[in-house]
Amino acid sequence: MNRSATVLLTLLAFAALLLTVAAWASRRTHNAADLALANRRLGVWLLALSCTANTVNGWMLMTLAGAAFAWGWSAAWIWPAFVSGAALSLFFIAPRLRNVTVAQGNSTLFQLLSGDAGDRLQPWVARSAILIFLFCVLLQTSAMLRFAGGLLVDEFGFNAISMALTSVSLITVGVFAGGLRACAVGDAVQVIAIGIFAALLLIGGTVSIGGWEQYRIAFDALGPVATDWFGARHGVVALAFAGGVFCIGLGTTGQPQLATRFMAARDELALRRACWLTLAMIAVLVGLVLGCGWVASVLYAGLNRPELAMFTIAERLLPPLLAAFIVASLIAAILANVGSQLLALASSFGIDLRRVNAPLSLAWMRAAMVLSAVLVVLSTLWAPVTVFEHAMFGYAAIGASFGPLLLVRLCGKRVRPGATVAAIWSGFILSLLFHLLPDSPGDFLERVMPFVAALGIALTGGERRRNPDRADRSQETVHDRVPI
Repeated sequence: MNRSATVLLTLLAFAALLLTVAAWASRRTHNAADLALANRRLGVWLLALSCTANTVNGWMLMTLAGAAFAWGWSAAWIWPAFVSGAALSLFFIAPRLRNVTVAQGNSTLFQLLSGDAGDRLQPWVARSAILIFLFCVLLQTSAMLRFAGGLLVDEFGFNAISMALTSVSLITVGVFAGGLRACAVGDAVQVIAIGIFAALLLIGGTVSIGGWEQYRIAFDALGPVATDWFGARHGVVALAFAGGVFCIGLGTTGQPQLATRFMAARDELALRRACWLTLAMIAVLVGLVLGCGWVASVLYAGLNRPELAMFTIAERLLPPLLAAFIVASLIAAILANVGSQLLALASSFGIDLRRVNAPLSLAWMRAAMVLSAVLVVLSTLWAPVTVFEHAMFGYAAIGASFGPLLLVRLCGKRVRPGATVAAIWSGFILSLLFHLLPDSPGDFLERVMPFVAALGIALTGGERRRNPDRADRSQETVHDRVPI
């Protein structure tokens, strides 16, 4: 058996697993609430694994390994960034979000964010959020599929178009049949596979170097840029770099697919336990992939594509067939996260675009899922070659657009419709503007300023009317205008 056959069999095994999970989940999916939220019945372990995968997905973990390869010790700031950002989401946002959405009957994050806008303005708020989310999701999924497809084409000779169509079709079938439950199981497989293989690659790479002492000596030989905690930066530039990297974690606060997991928790106890497990798994996973990146920088200092650090360790240290199996498994783990993105996009189309009080419809949700899959395929096929360079922008832009407003809303503060729209669009537009400008140290401007600006708008745009139950002028009554 050659390497290509091993990869093909591994991918077929993952496809069979996906279809099996879809069949299992379909027997528990009877209505739109089952499809979108698993009827709020996710247990501790499945919830924890799914939350982990939607905080640091497979593609992002490969990117973090590449950052460790390229930056040296200064990439260590990534670890507290994701751990602190996850802690904010898990222990502040998650319990409050679940309680509020259960009380109000919300099924999506955008329903909560637009709920105070009133019947007249709520559709405009929801459409603004959906438009931004659509753009960012298509950017991220295109990068994931291009990255995975590129590896299969370059290393194993597969056809890029057929792989993209086949992958998205299989994922769509799984999500179409099983909804959030199928996505959650796929997330669990993704986290377990990456965790196991990252640990094996880190151990194998460390042994190949000759132990910790030899590793330290070899790493010191890479130069001051690699061994300095600030990448040989000094003064304000060093602080800006550390602050910019640390604020990557702010992006976790506004991710709709992660918010959906919080809403789907079985009860408060399950959510609390899952939050602790999620934080531990995120800490371990991020630490493992950073370690793999540092090991690869010692072993293969001349690597042209840092994001392939983990794949390079597997291919150069392990027997060919075992390496092919691990590479195929990592590719499948990256593709698995497309299902969560697809479901979040379909939920936005199928729920948030309809009338405020319209009942959930399983048919609408599934039709929106098919439409979302078509958009993902078209964006992947037509995306420019540079899409990979801009994918992290999508993650940061989603966080800056929705995270500040969500934090303010969960603090119990009502936000006026105009301020709601302004906070959403300011976070996105500033993220885009700073992304297009030359990079600042640690991308400080792109990761910090949009979030701060949107947060300031949300905080200063609170409800100031005498009647606290009134969202906008469309909901006024005669008693609101005439003193009695």
